[in-house]
Amino acid sequence: MQRHWQAIGRLVGSHLTLIVPIGVAVGVLFPQTLLPLKPTIPTLFAFMTFQNSLSNNLGAMRVALKRPVALLVVIALVHVVAPVLVFAIASLVFGSDSPTTAGVVLANSVPIGASAIMWVGMFEGEVALGLCALLVSSLISPVTIPATIQLLLGATIEVDAPGMMGNMAYMVALPALAATVLNMRTHGWGERVLSPVLMPASRLLLPLIVATNATGISDHLLHLTPQLAGVMCLVLCFVVGGFVLGMVIAGRVAGNNEQRFVAVAFLCGIRNITAGAVLAAQYFGPEVLFPAIMGTPFQQVLAATFGKVMERVLSRRRGRQG
Repeated sequence: MQRHWQAIGRLVGSHLTLIVPIGVAVGVLFPQTLLPLKPTIPTLFAFMTFQNSLSNNLGAMRVALKRPVALLVVIALVHVVAPVLVFAIASLVFGSDSPTTAGVVLANSVPIGASAIMWVGMFEGEVALGLCALLVSSLISPVTIPATIQLLLGATIEVDAPGMMGNMAYMVALPALAATVLNMRTHGWGERVLSPVLMPASRLLLPLIVATNATGISDHLLHLTPQLAGVMCLVLCFVVGGFVLGMVIAGRVAGNNEQRFVAVAFLCGIRNITAGAVLAAQYFGPEVLFPAIMGTPFQQVLAATFGKVMERVLSRRRGRQG
């Protein structure tokens, strides 16, 4: 029975590029059916973080902090380089005072997404580095988001820093700490026994989470205009660019460390777009909300796609080294 259960998890993991778009389509076509699940999303994220962190230990995190180059590069790219590049490109296309520019800048100013830990774990990346980067990114975002908006867009916004930090603690910090302590206290039982048992459930939750998040853009996609289609193309280019830039940077800072390569690439490509959507809805109009939230389906689909690309890149690198 356990072998069949784990086989289901492996099957889902090997077909993510097909399963994730199906999840997006389900969310867009049946939003009312999935809307009741929205309050459960943080808890589902917490479960996935817990499962992906069962192989972690405090010693591994100390190693990640002792070699902080990759961590510092990821934080600089996510919170400084990416917003400035996106603002420059969007300003050329739509104008610096366009709501679309505001939306894409906001989407690229938010912290690293919690799902990055899931993807890093799924593709056997350095989870310790991922957790460190995610926590640092989340903690500084209450300062970096309003500063970025003010400097680039000329507007000052108020951010619910305690709420955001509490959300990140619930979804990431606490379950990761619980998994780490459990694994250490049980002398590796969490990694050897519990993690394989929970892995299929963690992977099966992914399309459900993607579908539930996609309900927020259902009305826009079902009544798509040529202008909105152009915005979608721009957002798609930015999301692709984030993963490509992440892989390029990963090749520079990770060296021959394959786990670090995977972690850096995903950390640079995945953002907490939900936080950006909440800010857009609270402080701006619907014209800003659409580009701010549109990265959600692209991001998850491209995470699955680039995960496969990274596997091929690393396989070829091993072949050349052999």
